[in-house]
Amino acid sequence: MKINQLELKNFRNYKNCSVEFHPFINIFIGKNAQGKTNLLEAIYILSMSKSFKTNIIEELICFQEEFAKLNGYIETNHRDMNLQIVFSHLGKKAMINHKEIKKSSDYVGYLNVVLFIPEDLMLIKGSPRLRRKLMDMEISKISPIYMYNLNKYQKLLKERNQYLKLLHEKHGESDEYLEVLSEQMAHIQVDLIKKRIEFVELLNEISSSMYDYISLHEEKLRIEYKSSYKSIDYETIMSKYQKNYQRDIIYSQTTNGLHKDDMLMFLDDKDAVLYASQGQQRSIVLAIKIALLELIKKEIGEYPILLLDDVLSELDDVRKTKLLNLIQDKVQTFLTSTSIDGIHHQVIEKAKKIYIENGQVKGEKDGRK
Repeated sequence: MKINQLELKNFRNYKNCSVEFHPFINIFIGKNAQGKTNLLEAIYILSMSKSFKTNIIEELICFQEEFAKLNGYIETNHRDMNLQIVFSHLGKKAMINHKEIKKSSDYVGYLNVVLFIPEDLMLIKGSPRLRRKLMDMEISKISPIYMYNLNKYQKLLKERNQYLKLLHEKHGESDEYLEVLSEQMAHIQVDLIKKRIEFVELLNEISSSMYDYISLHEEKLRIEYKSSYKSIDYETIMSKYQKNYQRDIIYSQTTNGLHKDDMLMFLDDKDAVLYASQGQQRSIVLAIKIALLELIKKEIGEYPILLLDDVLSELDDVRKTKLLNLIQDKVQTFLTSTSIDGIHHQVIEKAKKIYIENGQVKGEKDGRK
């Protein structure tokens, strides 16, 4: 899977931009605040139909312009495609080969990307919400039905919490409507949680071997899923809802469910949240991101695109080399950096360097030539 060309109009600080890419390594080089990350963001948006930086459409459109357009020419094992996203005051419009796609679940999956940003280092010691977000996002890329069911669950959760708040304010008791909402959520959760567990088991298998390579065999990484339920079936989930009705009404929120679950990480059976050093945290996140590349390839038959935003500066020389060795000549990769001086690796030497200044491509240098 590759993106051969990207065209931007009125996106962020890019008035008009068209750039062609190397099939493997592309490096956006420039000073801070020139637009390097904006190019990664554009590729991500073409993949997920949303930004990893903001939910506010106006922030994506050039100042005093009415719309922003992103256009990508994609090459996959199956076919070549044109993906297009348009943002305006009317909202967002996504198109595949110039045909509008109304639902995100029908759009996501045509262009798969794995994103690695410095903030991902919080994946280890940050809140469980970050780890749930990772699971949901990555599973949604390879399973449209998971995305559909997750969206349905989140709508039901919002509706159930609003009703719990109403019952709390009126000093009410559980009733038939609360029972119906709980039944619907219990049914949906069975499939969602089973899919999460299947995903984490595969992620654990691949990540543990990647971590072993990155950490020079110093310790063993293990990842497992922590569920709110002892058994993943409708009866168990519904029973717990019924048991917690009064508690949920008191707190005006649904106190158990997959929105409370977590993905746990251990190094030699010690909780990584409590015991992992900063270097070990970097190795874990790096192992997980590389594992995601392999996991997606296993599911869809080809590698996704890898997006690395200022990550090389966060890694020491050993981890840089390990990362570059793992992606060499098999994954189309986009990196941002203020400088690549001092990074000596044939991947970098063969890469296409794209120099960015104030929202414009000011120069290109293809290492293959």
